[in-house]
Amino acid sequence: MAELENQSTVDERRKSDRVDAHNEGLRVFNVIDDQPLGLVGNLCDEGLMLITHRELFANGILQMRVDMPQYLNEPSISVGAKVLWCTPANSPNEFWVGLEIIDISDTGRKAIQKLLAFLAANS
Repeated sequence: MAELENQSTVDERRKSDRVDAHNEGLRVFNVIDDQPLGLVGNLCDEGLMLITHRELFANGILQMRVDMPQYLNEPSISVGAKVLWCTPANSPNEFWVGLEIIDISDTGRKAIQKLLAFLAANS
């Protein structure tokens, strides 16, 4: 029950609707050690849900690189993100992680907006 209450609180606080991006295979890497973190499940211009094999902890800060799809002809983008929540996914040893974007360049933000527009037009 508490999980449902937490989810509704997250949904109410979210300012932008998230767009499903799981099928795009957007890989996310830790900039510090260049190790893979996982895949983008969904995203908006303010945050994303990461699908990962690592349990991450609320209030943690990540420096990430998100590989953009080749069809957009955009380079990878660097993002600073804050972990808002982490919950076990439906698959063993997999987690869903809610991230708030706290640092991104103007170029990176434009690339995300371009991706969101593409996904919205093709969903």
